[in-house]
Amino acid sequence: MRADAPDLVISDVMMPGLDGLALVSALRTDPRTASVPVLLLSARAGQEASVEGLRAGADDYLVKPFAAAELLARVRATIELARLRNHQARWRDALIDSLQEAFFVCDEDGAVIEINAAFTDILGYEPEGLPYRPVHPWWPDADTDPEAHRQVHDAFEQLLGDPKGSYTIPVSHRDGHRLWVTATFNQARDPDTGRQVTVGTFRDVTAEHHAIQRKSAQAALGMRLTQATSLPEALAGALDELKQLWRAERVLATVVAPGREPAVTATDAPLRWDDLTAERRDELTAWLEQPPLTPVDDDTGAGITVNHPEGTMVLRIDLGDHRPFTDEDRLLLSLLAGQLAQGLARAHQIDQQRETAIALQRSILGPSDLPDGFAVRYEPATQPLEVGGDWYDTVRLQDGRIGIVVGDCVGRGLEAATVMGQLRSACRALLLQDANPARTLMALDRFAAGIPGAACTTVFCGVLDPDTGHLTYSSAGHPPGILTHPDGTTRLLDEGRSVPLAVRPGTHRPEGSCTVPARATLLLYTDGLVERRRRPLTAGIDQASEAVQDGRNAAVDDLATQVMTRLAPTNGYDDDVALLLYRHPAPLDVAFPAESSQLAPVRKALRSWLDQCELPPHTVQNVLVAAGEACANAIEHGHRDAPGDTVRLRAEALVDDLHLTVADTGRWKTPQPDLNTHRGRGVALMRALMHQVTITSGAAGTTVDMHTRIA
Repeated sequence: MRADAPDLVISDVMMPGLDGLALVSALRTDPRTASVPVLLLSARAGQEASVEGLRAGADDYLVKPFAAAELLARVRATIELARLRNHQARWRDALIDSLQEAFFVCDEDGAVIEINAAFTDILGYEPEGLPYRPVHPWWPDADTDPEAHRQVHDAFEQLLGDPKGSYTIPVSHRDGHRLWVTATFNQARDPDTGRQVTVGTFRDVTAEHHAIQRKSAQAALGMRLTQATSLPEALAGALDELKQLWRAERVLATVVAPGREPAVTATDAPLRWDDLTAERRDELTAWLEQPPLTPVDDDTGAGITVNHPEGTMVLRIDLGDHRPFTDEDRLLLSLLAGQLAQGLARAHQIDQQRETAIALQRSILGPSDLPDGFAVRYEPATQPLEVGGDWYDTVRLQDGRIGIVVGDCVGRGLEAATVMGQLRSACRALLLQDANPARTLMALDRFAAGIPGAACTTVFCGVLDPDTGHLTYSSAGHPPGILTHPDGTTRLLDEGRSVPLAVRPGTHRPEGSCTVPARATLLLYTDGLVERRRRPLTAGIDQASEAVQDGRNAAVDDLATQVMTRLAPTNGYDDDVALLLYRHPAPLDVAFPAESSQLAPVRKALRSWLDQCELPPHTVQNVLVAAGEACANAIEHGHRDAPGDTVRLRAEALVDDLHLTVADTGRWKTPQPDLNTHRGRGVALMRALMHQVTITSGAAGTTVDMHTRIA
């Protein structure tokens, strides 16, 4: 009856099992038979019996006995009235079934009580299964796909709580395959019963969803690859993007190149090939045999082989046990893997070009092998260039002095860097020809006048005697150098100043001079370090002076980092910055063969250096004795089995501390004072003379670190 509803139901009230009244009630409560007319027959006469039958939902009530003509008349009238009454309902049903979108009606509890033919076509569920109570059978399984189940659950809560709305959710067809539908709903009230219902439609957007998903995923991956500045960064960014896309537990890439251990990159933590389980290594090795861009999957994830600039790469996406990998996922993974291969190839090509460009840029910037005592920092304002219009240079002159140059061309970027490279090379050549700062700048004036873009370049040019600390200098419109004394007082090197280059070529340039005291620090810089908008230049110079004052007891290389960090604006430097630091005297670094005949020359060199540091006599004596004991031990004990190997002595003086290091490549003997009471006291003597002594022995040798305070 439910599958093929009749035109009329005639039933006796007194029926065995299910009586006529109960039958009427059952028919009226089922949406598929609610409109079928019912004629009840009964031997019970009287008004009460008729009212009871009509109240149960019968269309007419006929009391026995009756004539056949009366029954036929009643049947004809009931059917005609039912047809008139159901015409609107049939018209409504026809309209709903004509919809190409899936139509549904939910009761107050969310049970689906009515659907149309398109609903069956799209989801596979038929009217015979009504009502479909929540959880509806088309919801994704909570165990195998908890994320999709959560999305549908949240949307269902919206349907019950909001008067109207729309959402796009994943659902499962009756045969098990995944669909995406856009649901639109609105609440209404049944005019007959007054009950609130929700009327809505499902539109199949599976193809659109996957197309948008593919485009979005490709755009996001492309953005990651474009933003990367290196091949490793490109790969790491791509793995993060894949992890987010599939909500994966982990994504890892294994690159296999001939003659090398496979390199592993993962999204969760740094990994090596040996860190993977043997089962996982075997799986990835087997996947290497797969054709490129052919996805493979198992119960816990999926993978694909991709061409990598350094070899063959296998991507592995770990999804865990609760995420199916569909055909659409396989298609998307294949597309993204192809895009990734192209992106990695471009990143590798850019890496090679960048390495070449950086090598060329650094070659025009300045020497990487600095004289002892110097530290430099350089930060261009234009990324990703490694150089700009600023430069520094140190030039070892034939007489042992050192030429010092810091310059700043007008502008920034590649054009300024081109001008800078020519001026730096010319200035170096002029200093080597004539070690006089003023005459060097005058000659550089004439050279700069013939170079487009070189006018108004500022330069500080000096010649330093590292033995005495005497500095002669000339400035072509450059910010003054800062000399910080051991006691914290500062002096600006503002003598010998004149106009920038090529402003008045041929004009005589003045010189200034000073002596860098022992344990003092000299700072030279370009205006990018100290110049800020809406602030006087002198304020920036004062800030740089304070930074050097506060860090004057740090090693010169550490001080360079401290100054750059302390003066850096919140958003980074917006102009090129070149910085050069020198501390006098430079650290002493002596390497000598492990022979006792070398002790006297080493002691002489150390005494000469200590004299430059201007230390108290008792401090000098203590250092000489302690260093002598350390060097003697290194020769006698450390190299007893390999005489002639190298011993290295390094000494560095800060403002209040002196650091001394003696390192050898051997191993000292354990002292045995019981066998010889006159020996084995060298270490005790060092500890008595210095404030701190640390002896570190290892397979590479023995190192003695000694510190003493400068009174």
